[in-house]
Amino acid sequence: MSTDIIFYMRSLHNGGVDRVVFNLAEEFMARGLGVVIAVDYDNQFSPFRTLLPVGARYEVLEARGPIARLRKLMRLIRDERPRAVMCTSFGFPNVFAVAARMIAGASFHLMLTEHCFPSVDRAAPRPWQARYWFFPIAHFAYPHADSIVAVSEGTGDDLARVISIDRASVQCIYNPIVSETLLAQARQPVEHPWFTPGAPPVVIAVGRMEAQKNFALLIRAFAKVSAARDCRLMILGDGSERVMLEALVQSLELGERVSMPGFKPNPHAYVAKAATLVLSSDFESLANVVIEAMAVGTPVVATDCPSGPAEALGGGRHGRLVKVGDVDGMAAAIEAAIVDGAPPVPAEWLAQFSTPRVADRYLELMC
Repeated sequence: MSTDIIFYMRSLHNGGVDRVVFNLAEEFMARGLGVVIAVDYDNQFSPFRTLLPVGARYEVLEARGPIARLRKLMRLIRDERPRAVMCTSFGFPNVFAVAARMIAGASFHLMLTEHCFPSVDRAAPRPWQARYWFFPIAHFAYPHADSIVAVSEGTGDDLARVISIDRASVQCIYNPIVSETLLAQARQPVEHPWFTPGAPPVVIAVGRMEAQKNFALLIRAFAKVSAARDCRLMILGDGSERVMLEALVQSLELGERVSMPGFKPNPHAYVAKAATLVLSSDFESLANVVIEAMAVGTPVVATDCPSGPAEALGGGRHGRLVKVGDVDGMAAAIEAAIVDGAPPVPAEWLAQFSTPRVADRYLELMC
């Protein structure tokens, strides 16, 4: 099969961007398009390596330095002759893609997609750090792309501001989250004693155990809730803060009420059976887990952080928003979600996050 679309990223990780790429790849292939997922290097520790979509070619460029990235990306483009290249890693991979097309003289639709919140990376960089040089270079490079897409309006505002480009040149397309596959996965059983009939309610969170997610805030808020009612907290994911979070759990004497079982290939089955999904992040571009929870009917509590959760929740119409860092506010919102639940999210609201509709929007730009 010929190559229609190349997804280009630094590497597979273990987060929402990988799921977005896989969802789009599966939808594009279902429509008869040939897909290549190209990475600079192979992350042997990423659990997403085993979840690559069947039928998509996985190309490892083995490129870690800037010259190697540029040279090998140019070779891939010349060999594959794609109709479109979609870059999904923030930073220099986007710049390399712009340069590769200009040098190679190839003709294809180049799309740069923004899944991060750029101003966070711009905070206090040093001249010896790559991100110090990225922003002024991006100011000149990004306008050479055919399309620039942000996954939320807030992210688009932030990107245009920090690299000083015309905001009108950045389009917003929400992530492809809601699908029949997601709903089918949500119906699968979970073999865990906390999800048996009559068991105490489970508060759940999903994400990488990194500072951005601020799971420490969630654990402290849960401690207040569990002091007044019998409930449980489960955090699905892994990362550099695991040891710190485990120590916090022990210091608050929550060892019997908190479980952190690591990465799960199908978190949706767990989320669908929980009393509430909590997102405690300090910042998010869109917050895929919030949309996933809405889709499977689980009440949501989220920090009103820049910039995605409020957009995904319709300004609080479809879930509870609390101030960033507010332990008491989060505890109160979790308690309310357990007691009162939440009304169903309207189908028309969820439709804007559906994989077919999002794929339509991307193809409209690329064709």
